[in-house]
Parts: sequence; C-alpha cells; structure tokens
Amino acid sequence: MHIYVHIPYCARKCPYCGFYSVVGKPQMKEYFEALEKEILEQPVICSAEADGGADTIYFGGGTPSFAEASYVCSALKSLRHWFSIDDGEFTVEVNPNSFDEGKGRRYLEAGFNRISIGVQSLHDDVLKTLGRLHDRQEALAAIGNAKNAGFNNISCDLITGVPGQTLADLYEDAQLLINAGAKHISIYSLMIEEGTPFEKLYGDRLGEYVDEELERKMYHGLRDFLAERGLIPYEISNCAFPGYESRHNLSYWSGSEYYAFGAGAHGYLNSERFAHPESIEEYIADPLKRITEEVLTEQDKIKEKCMLALRTSAGVSRELAEGFPDEIQKNLKLGYLEQTPSGYCLSRRGLDFANLVFMDFV
Repeated sequence: MHIYVHIPYCARKCPYCGFYSVVGKPQMKEYFEALEKEILEQPVICSAEADGGADTIYFGGGTPSFAEASYVCSALKSLRHWFSIDDGEFTVEVNPNSFDEGKGRRYLEAGFNRISIGVQSLHDDVLKTLGRLHDRQEALAAIGNAKNAGFNNISCDLITGVPGQTLADLYEDAQLLINAGAKHISIYSLMIEEGTPFEKLYGDRLGEYVDEELERKMYHGLRDFLAERGLIPYEISNCAFPGYESRHNLSYWSGSEYYAFGAGAHGYLNSERFAHPESIEEYIADPLKRITEEVLTEQDKIKEKCMLALRTSAGVSRELAEGFPDEIQKNLKLGYLEQTPSGYCLSRRGLDFANLVFMDFV
C-alpha cells in the first residue's frame, strides 16, 4: 500500500505538462481543509478494503513547494497519524524557484525524508524552451538547500529530447547533479501532451525539431553514463545509487493498490481504479467524491502485474510469465525481451519499443 497526494498549485503552468494544476493559489486554505477531511475519512471508508497501513507517501503536483509549507506539513502529519506509518518513505516534490533551506527544514521536521527536485535541465536555453522559472544556478542552489536542511535522499529529474538540446548537455547536467549530491535521477523523454501549449506549438511535428535517432541516443547514453557512475537503471525512467531506489515508484510497478488524495488524483483500491474530479471547486465541495474509471478482474490484475514488472530492470518472473507464453515468445523473437536468471526483461532494443510490448498484455 502507498499514498499519493496531489497538490494542484503552480506559479506558472509548464507548456509541456499534462497534469492537472492551476496557476496561483485560489482557495488554497479551503483546499487543504478539504484534503484533511478526506484524510480523516479515508481509513474508515477503506476499512473493508485494506488494513489502513501504507509504506510510502508521495506529495506531487502541481508544485507542492509552491503551497504554504504549514499546509503541506500538516497534511503529512495527519496521514502519518491516521494511517499509523512509522517507518516509511515520505517524498515531497519541489521546484527550485519555490524552495529554500528554511522550507526544507520544515519538511524534514514534519517527517519528510526524501525530496524530489524538478530540475529538468541545467542549461538555461533548454530551461527557457521548457518554460521553467528557474535557471542553472537556482537548480544547483536548491540541491544545496536540501542538503543543508538535512536531506540525504535527494532525487532530481532530467528531460531528454528538448529542441536545441545536445547529448553533451545531458552528460554535463548529469555529472553536475551527481557532484551536487543527487542520489536518484529520473529520465523523461519530452512528450507532447494533449491540450498543452506544446501541442499547439509542435503538434505531431516534434520529430522535425528533435531527430528521433538523437533522442534515443540521449536516452540510452544518459542511462549508460549514470550506470558507469554508480546510478543503476532500475526502471525505464529511473536510475539510483543502490539503496536509493524510490520505494514509491517500485510500489507502482509491483501492481500494489494505493490511496489517492486531492483534486485530480488517481487511486487504485479494492480492484477499482478511480479519480477525483479535476476541479478545486468540486473537490472542496465534496472531497470524498470518486469517479470509477475501471474495475479490474483477477485476469486483468495478472496481465497488468506482468506488464508493470516489465518496466523494471528486474523484469517479470518466469512463474508469472508462464501465463503468457505466446506474448513472451513473440517478443523474444522480435528481440524486445531477453531472458534473465529468474525470468524475462526488456532488452536494450525493447526499451525503445516498450509500449508495443506492453500492448500485448493489455
């Protein structure tokens, strides 16, 4: 079991972001009051579905650090009280332009023990293209602020395939992050999300601005670069020093059920995938409202568990894969899968065609 909390407030909406968020702080006090209400009621609602326990808590967004620190810290304390979590991984996402050492200390005192910094790039021209509010100096300062506040488990994000970006840019970014103290680095290829400003700007023509072969060189090259320096790729988009793999990420890829709090948050409980409305006003009016998106059968769960396991470097166990002999053999022949001592995992070629592999298990 794990918990995701959505904080849908941003100083500015990034032009590539497809997640639900609003600009500014409309009804922020009322929003966090509604969040506390949902937290209070959730263990009661779910008492027949789970034991009320959880292993990880993740505050994402939006930009959690853009919200008042007191609100975020209070929500974490409530979660730890109602769900009786003593020894877990508690992550908060921050952006460099809305985070400082003082805020970091407040997070740490409240119980957060992992921080995820939205760096995206350490090249100012790339950051400008991405519409970010910070520059290289602010990003590196944010890592320093996190360390000075007392955080050791620090994660940073990098985006590949940005128009104007080079492979050398990425290598330099990664080395600077390692030197600064990052223990975990997530790699995301730039995607054009529906309804975003980038969709209007690039449409389906991103390949005209970023050569697909170069983007793949960026992805594989960066994974290799990080692995050579001790940050081992443990999942398609994530690399970490041993012992710093995100427990929250791994819980998703293991097919675990999870709680979800906040407007626009998606959860999975009692075989049901659900979401909260993407509206702060609706959430404040009824924080317990859920929209059922899908109810999984036992066969659905097995398929999904197999698919999710293939996202990880460990791959799927031979025992679990026995239920899908045709799918496994097909992708072995295509070179998308390879055998491991315990089962199967995506090959290097398979990483480029992962979505085609996953479709066989949908």
